[in-house]
Amino acid sequence: MSAEPVSQHFRGVLCRHCGKPVRIPSLVSKKESAYLGKHEENDSQFLLVSRVFVLRCRACERESIYAINQIVDCVPPPQTMAVAAGRSEAAL
Repeated sequence: MSAEPVSQHFRGVLCRHCGKPVRIPSLVSKKESAYLGKHEENDSQFLLVSRVFVLRCRACERESIYAINQIVDCVPPPQTMAVAAGRSEAAL
């Protein structure tokens, strides 16, 4: 019995303080999609989409303000991937 492979990539930002990747919540992901989607030049709904958000880094426990255009594809550090692999094996 084989488990589904878990995607190791996620959308996030790099912490301004410690530089580690921080996963963005789904609400911010929806804002990013709205920001990158097609829109008219004078579309008032598009103009009202907030382009900044606040996130707390779980590694250093510090908060910072980030912009939508700072979101990148991230890969978790090797130690995190090993812990996730151990959890999926334990679930079997």
